[in-house]
Amino acid sequence: MSGINIYLDIDGVLNRYGPVRKGRSGVDPADPEADEWPAYTSSGGVLVWPPEMIVRINRLIAADDVTPYWLTTWESDAAVFGEQVGLEGSADWTWLPSVGIAGDGRWQKYASIREHVEQTDPVFAVWLDDDLAHEPDARRWARRTGRMFALAPEPMEGLRPSQLTRIEELIAEAHRTGASPMGRVRPGSRPSRRPR
Repeated sequence: MSGINIYLDIDGVLNRYGPVRKGRSGVDPADPEADEWPAYTSSGGVLVWPPEMIVRINRLIAADDVTPYWLTTWESDAAVFGEQVGLEGSADWTWLPSVGIAGDGRWQKYASIREHVEQTDPVFAVWLDDDLAHEPDARRWARRTGRMFALAPEPMEGLRPSQLTRIEELIAEAHRTGASPMGRVRPGSRPSRRPR
């Protein structure tokens, strides 16, 4: 095992998808804007992304052992988005098939990431996709790996500052320890129980 993989969706994660609904992120309702980006940039009303988020993602992927991958229905067109918003090197990122249903009947993104994680064998992986909210099998698999942080942002808000902070913390811990920060119960063992 080596390295850290980051799998990025565009719409609903990097590109806010629709009008922002205030107060849906779980932040203190007295200040629902506390967990929002300071400014958004729009390109013809189709792409809406926060420049500060892009700067922070660029810092994350700049580490030698972090490899970003596109896992979005934009597929090969993801590079166009990446270049437009300023994601460094994004034209060269590998994209994984993500449209439709795989031959085994699974959601194509789920089938693609499973195969890719098996092939690349990362120490830790981050999967960002708003559609994960509707894919319980994919979420269960991600938890069971013990080495993946899977997050489904609210699509009308996209990736929030606090969520990106959590990802930064997890990646920093993986760098520090050389292991997944997610922990895992080894096959055949049981989690420890609290004394009664």
